[in-house]
Parts: sequence; structure tokens; C-alpha cells
Amino acid sequence: MDIEEVYESSKELLNASGKEGSDTEPILETEEIGSTSVKNANEVLTKFRAIIAEYLQGDTVLDGLDDVTKGVLGSYSLAGYLDYAIPSGKEIVVTKLLQHCCFQLQDFLRVSDGICYAHEEATTAVVQLIQMQLLNLYPKYSTQGYEALYSCPPTIYISPLCIPSLANAVCKKLGFPSSCVKVMKMNGHDLKKMEKSLQEDLAAKRVPLMIIASCGSHHSGQVDNLVGVSQLSQRFNAWLHLEGHLISHLSLHDQPKKTLQVADSLHLDLRQLLGIPSLPYVTMYRHCEIALQRAAYLTPSHCSPFSVVPLWFALQNLDSTTISNRFRSAVELSRMLINRLVTIPNIQIMSHVPKTIKPSSSTELKDTLTEDLESVQLGEVVDSKGEEISEVRKIVEEIGDLLERNESPMEDDGVTNVRDDDAELCDNEKTKPEVLMDSIVPVVVFQYRPKAKEIGECPGNLLDDLNLWLVQVLERACEEIHMDIIDIDDSGYALRFSPYDCKSFPTVDNLQKFLENLDQQLEILNATVDHKKTLNKIIEVSGGELQLVELPGWAGLGGVRYLPAAWRSNNTEQLPDQGKEEINRINRELVAKLKETDSAFSLGEGRDGLSCVRFGMVVAITDVEALANLVRQTGLDLEASTLALETMAVMIRKGIEEAQAELQRETEEKLWQEGLLRHIPVVGSLVNYFSPPQKTSIKGRCLNLQNGRIEKSDVMIHSVPVEEASDALDNQEMPLVANEEINDAPHE
Repeated sequence: MDIEEVYESSKELLNASGKEGSDTEPILETEEIGSTSVKNANEVLTKFRAIIAEYLQGDTVLDGLDDVTKGVLGSYSLAGYLDYAIPSGKEIVVTKLLQHCCFQLQDFLRVSDGICYAHEEATTAVVQLIQMQLLNLYPKYSTQGYEALYSCPPTIYISPLCIPSLANAVCKKLGFPSSCVKVMKMNGHDLKKMEKSLQEDLAAKRVPLMIIASCGSHHSGQVDNLVGVSQLSQRFNAWLHLEGHLISHLSLHDQPKKTLQVADSLHLDLRQLLGIPSLPYVTMYRHCEIALQRAAYLTPSHCSPFSVVPLWFALQNLDSTTISNRFRSAVELSRMLINRLVTIPNIQIMSHVPKTIKPSSSTELKDTLTEDLESVQLGEVVDSKGEEISEVRKIVEEIGDLLERNESPMEDDGVTNVRDDDAELCDNEKTKPEVLMDSIVPVVVFQYRPKAKEIGECPGNLLDDLNLWLVQVLERACEEIHMDIIDIDDSGYALRFSPYDCKSFPTVDNLQKFLENLDQQLEILNATVDHKKTLNKIIEVSGGELQLVELPGWAGLGGVRYLPAAWRSNNTEQLPDQGKEEINRINRELVAKLKETDSAFSLGEGRDGLSCVRFGMVVAITDVEALANLVRQTGLDLEASTLALETMAVMIRKGIEEAQAELQRETEEKLWQEGLLRHIPVVGSLVNYFSPPQKTSIKGRCLNLQNGRIEKSDVMIHSVPVEEASDALDNQEMPLVANEEINDAPHE
């Protein structure tokens, strides 16, 4: 079986897997494979499909895959073939393929010469880069291990915008204590704190080993201060590693100096950027000593064929124009959304907003100006960096046989070149970090927040409910634009949009439709928040008949509870069980009554577990006072009818008791009149035989609901002999023992 057969058979397998209910033809049939083996292979494939279909609940397994994606998925078969057919020479083939990928990515991103490393896990390359730095700065680390780090322990700075599990992965895989990894914000005022922490590390004889920053978080869309972080990394001779969406923007800007390094290493997530599943992560880093690369397992020969072969196929099938158009479309869609959001006063953008886009509020403008001032101050401090560099060298020299940094090729090729290039740039030219800071991140995160004077009246959970409602409504109204809800520290829930996360890449028309729906829903949100204050005032003057109820997880106008007159209290939790049952009953009946006129009313439950009436979202023209009065009046009517029914029930109960007492008295009088002998067994039969009793009847009783009195009715109750009753039951002609004769007079 040759390479073409393996590749074609894998593509046929993918095509066949996308057809539901179709008969599977033998895919791997050759002269050496018998029909029994093919049949068994098809049975296994059928079972595999059934398991996937059960997980996907009947959806198509390979729905919407293009030819490029199918080719990449099929290339895994070629990777397996490469691993099996030429195990001794696969490293040469993998190195050759990875070199092609590296040249293409470097030319596309306009990055100077470097090395690419493909890996499956996101944190693999970072850990190996740290190991390479340890081997470079601590020569005895390869023989003495962690004892070489004892006198001058390393420190790694990680931005919280980076991969969430990165800090734990570094500590776990390298065996570092938590004190060696510092997670610090690298923007605004926190950049000064980071600078102070670096100075404290130097004073404590700690070596700043690496700074890991984010240039466009895929989760929050925020960006670290790349200019300040780059200056700090040069000042303290720390390795700078960048990850994020803005790395792809290097291909969209014309740089005056192609050799200008933006960082020492870059992390690329091609799965998100290219929209092709199963692609590996790629880390690009500048040239170092070959011995260090091999010791840290960062050479191309250490890459797996299952990472390199799919990457090579993807880059061969996609030209630079197609990839650039995808990046440019994502940027333009994000720019279009940001330009609209900055004009809405009740929308706060949480993600990165370039300085070229004017913020909508004075608060954001103040933050931007503050950041500019801090950058200027940081630049003034960076100019005097000779003392700190000498301190770093002093600390490193305390380690026996440690290479001096001025003799390291890493410094000569990296930091020195960066500084020389910076000196050559004209005043009107921007460096790559500055260009990236002025770029749009294709991740837009925003939050609905009422006006500043209304924020104090809206608790944090209500803001979360409003944003949850907004994302749900927008998702239903425009399915082409995928919106996520994320939780941002100290800010609550926010809406997140990224073109890369949509099922199909959205168009401008899709986004325009989304913005129109957003305007409509924001009008409803603003009206609901405004009417909440009106509802609160109405309930305050209701005289205790209505009670405002806090409904967790409800974004509507709010909840209102009607309290009966007998159980009106500000603290309903202290009411007895009878009162709680009465409140629940009347509010359930109230909701059922209101639903007959308007389906917008619904039954809710407050934190105290008692029922209430829930109001949904409202518009500006909604008369909230009329709604509250409707609930109040309906509650009063139900309470009045309930009291009438209770009074009638008491009257009926009392009348029944009186009727039973009169009937019992008449029965006793009849007993004394007939004599006791008639009721004695055997003797009573003889007495009745010689002296038959007269046929008597007892008049029934009826309850007059108008005056509540018990009156005798015209219904005559006659005694029936037991034998006649038995015959009637057998013949199914008379189902009761007692017979009633009813006149034409109606009952009252």
C-alpha cells in the first residue's frame, strides 16, 4: 500500500462518515485483504459511528467540512504511515516539512529568522523554553539539577491574560515552588508594581528568567502593555514570550524593519486563526545555541509527525492571500462592532480599544491618558538602565562557572539587535509593539450597564441577569453571530464576540443585522431599568398590600407579592405556616387570574420561598402604575371572594351540625313513641307481627343561604325494609337504601 492509497482511503473514510444511513463500501480493500477482514472493519466503523451519533444526538458527524479540513484530517493517516514505514528516517522528513512551514510562517508574519516548534499541548513549548533558559544561565543545572538554582533562584512572570493553567503547568512540570512563578497584571498601574517586583528580585538575588505576556487574550480580548513589557524585558534581560491574537496582525502591517524582533518567542494557535481543527500549536523563537535547543528538546527533529504533517498540509493548501483575508475580515468585523458600541452610553467595552478609536465615556478617556503618562514615565526610567543590568550580571556571576550574559549568543542575536534597530528607526516610525497596541483585537467583550446614577440602585446580581438575558435574546435573534457570556473579575458577566468562534465566518450583513437587534433589545433594557424605580415608588405607597420581591436570576421588571389583610408583614419569614400557605394560595390564584388577560404575567418565587407575581421585560410606553393597580385590585377581589367563601363554609358547617342535631332528636322521639320492645331482637319481631307499626316519615332539612337558617323541606325520607332493599340492589333498580320523594319546590 503506497502513500496515495493511504491518503485517498482516509479521505474516502471521511466522506463516508459524513453520510448518514448510507451503506459503507469497502474502503481498505486490496488483493491481500479478504472479505472477512473488510466486513469486520466495516462492523467496527459502524459501531464507532453509533457511539459518535449517540453523543451528538443525531447530528451529522462531519457536517460542513471543506476540502482543506478533510485533507488535514486525512493527513493524520499519512503521519501514521510515515511513523510506520520509515521509522529510522522520519526525523529527517519531519525536519524538512517543519522547515517549509517555518519559512512560510516567518515570511507571512514578517518575522526575522527563527525556529518553529510544533506541539500538541499549549504549555509544552513554554516549559521547554524555560528549561533552555535555565541551561543557558545555569550551566551546572544539567549536572546538579535544582541545587544549582539554590543560591540565585529564578523568577517567571506570567500575565493573568495568558493560558489559565500555565502557571500550574510550569510549577508542576519543572518542579518549581509557587514563589518562582508570579502572576501579575502587566497594564496600567500594575506595570509599575511589576517593575518594583523585578527590582526586589534583584535585591534578593533572584534572576528574572522569563516574562510571559498576552497581546490579545482569546477569553477577554484584553492586551498587556506591550511597549512597557518589552522595555522591562530588555532592561532586566529577561526572555519575552508573547501569545494572543495580535500576533497574526504582523501580517497586516507594513513594517519598516522586517528584522525587528517583537519578542523572543511567539505562540500561535492556528486552530483558532485558520479555523481548521486538529492543527497543532506553533511556537516561534529566535536562534539559540544548537546544544541548548537539543538539551531542551526544542529542535524540529523532536516534533511528532502527527503535529508536523497536518500543519504542512494546511499551509500548503492555504496561500498567504487567503489567510490574510481571513485575518483582515475578522479585524474589520471587530472594528465595525467597536465603532458602534463606543457610541452607546449604556455599553462598557471591557476588551482592548485602540487609541485611534475615541472612547465613549470620560472614565475610559481618563484611563487611556493615565496609561500614556505611565508609559512616558516608564520610558524615562528605562533610559537609565545601566545599573540594573550590572546588578543582574553580579547576581549571575555568583553562580559558579555561569556564563556571562554579554558573551551569550542569545543576547548578541536578540536584545542587542533589537536595541540597534530601535536606534535606527526614525522618529515618525513605530516599533512593532506600538503597532500591535494600536491594532484591533478580534475579540470584543462588552457589558450592559445602566447610567452612572442608576448603577447604585442596581445590585451586581441584577446586572448579571440583564446581561444574561441580553445574550440569550441576541443569540435567538441572530444565529449567525455567536455570542458567549463570560465572567470578568470585579465586573460580573459580560458579552463576548469573536468571528473565529462562529460556526461559519460571519459577513458584514450578518453583523449589521446583529447591531439592529442589539439596538432594539437595548431600548427594552433601558425601559425596564427606568420602570424599576417607578415600580418601587408605587409599592412604597401601596399601604402594605403589595410587597417588592427580589427574584434571583430574573431580568424582568421584578416581582410583586400581594399580602392578604390578615398576614401583612414586612418580614414574611417570621409568619406561621398557615400564613405562608395563605399567601402562596392567593398569589397562585392571582397569577392564574392575570394570565387570562395577559400571558406576560408568570408565577415566581422569592428567596423566602413564597410565591409572587413576576413582571417580564417592558417597553418605554408601558404603564407600570396600571400594572401594579391591576395586581392590587385583582388581589383585593380574590381576597373578598375568599372571605365570602369562608363565611359561607362556616355557615354551611353550622347548618349541617344543627340539622344533624334536629334529626337525632326526632329519631329519639320516634324511638320513645314506638317503644323499646320493637327494637329488641326477636321480641321486636313478635311485637311488630301482632301490632304492625304505622308508616312514618321524617321531613328533610335544607339550608337557606340567604338567611343562614335550617328549614324543613318537602323531601320525605321513608324507611325501607331490609329485604326490599336487598332485592333492589340485586336487580340494580334502586342503588340506595333510602328513598327520596322530591316535590316541585326548588331548593334554596
